[in-house]
Formats: sequence, structure tokens, C-alpha cells
Amino acid sequence: MTRYEDRTFENQHVILDDGVFVNCVFKNCSLEYSGGDVYVQNCQGESCQLVWRDAAQRTIFLLQGLGLLAPAAALTSAESPSRVQ
Repeated sequence: MTRYEDRTFENQHVILDDGVFVNCVFKNCSLEYSGGDVYVQNCQGESCQLVWRDAAQRTIFLLQGLGLLAPAAALTSAESPSRVQ
């Protein structure tokens, strides 16, 4: 797993899977999660969008179908953020 510590991500597309994020700040980021291993500790997010893919997306659909999670409003971005893997 890739480790990020005390890092600020800004205006980026960040793939969370297989990552360790400790004391990180995400500002105006697109945070993508596909259901893989991830560890997040003491991080903050400001104006971020969550992007669910694969198994994570299917879990979201299941929770919405069961009425346990409200559908999210569609978010769009005028700019294409840079990508971090």
C-alpha cells in the first residue's frame, strides 16, 4: 500500500484504494473508491466529491435500494483535476 502522511491534496483526482492516508487534507478533490483496502486516519476533506466504482458502487446502490442511504445529487466539475495514484 502506498503511504501518504501530512500531505495536502488540492484540485486532484485521488484514488483511495491501496492507500494509507494519515494526517492528510483533501481540498476540492475527487476521491475515488472501488472497494479495495484503504486506511484513513485523522484526515480532513473540504469541498470534495466522492466517486464510487466497482464493488463500492454496488454497495452504495444496495444501501440506496434498501432505503438506508439517500441518493446523492449529481456533481459536476468545470475542470478536469489531475490524478494521483
